[in-house]
Amino acid sequence: MSLVAFPYKVYKGTPCPIVPVEISGPTHWIRTEAYVDSGAFYSIFSHHEANAMGINLVKGKQIFATVGDGGAIPVFLHKLKIRFGKLEFPALVGFSPRLGVGFNLLGRYDFFSRFDVTFSDCTRFVFFSARSNR
Repeated sequence: MSLVAFPYKVYKGTPCPIVPVEISGPTHWIRTEAYVDSGAFYSIFSHHEANAMGINLVKGKQIFATVGDGGAIPVFLHKLKIRFGKLEFPALVGFSPRLGVGFNLLGRYDFFSRFDVTFSDCTRFVFFSARSNR
């Protein structure tokens, strides 16, 4: 197993587990950031990232994701390549024109199964141990 650690980033005055991630579109990769959210099933990114990669948002499979207030937002799922640390792997990634939390979300599906994830609020680091069986 290899271990990667990221310091929390301050978002609106609060330290948060926000990490860098790269996503591949039809013609190129983009680098962005996402909040590591163990409560999110899918990784969901803003429609701005889809546009930057040349992805036609609505060509993905549409689902509706429940958000914190109990409402639902449309999410369009696409199977894309992800680079995280030194690893590259396919992942089901969602994009939404209504993601309103102010940051992208790195969720459980296709991601948490590849890593053991440890949040350390006292040291303000998030740790990822890559699983050797994936």
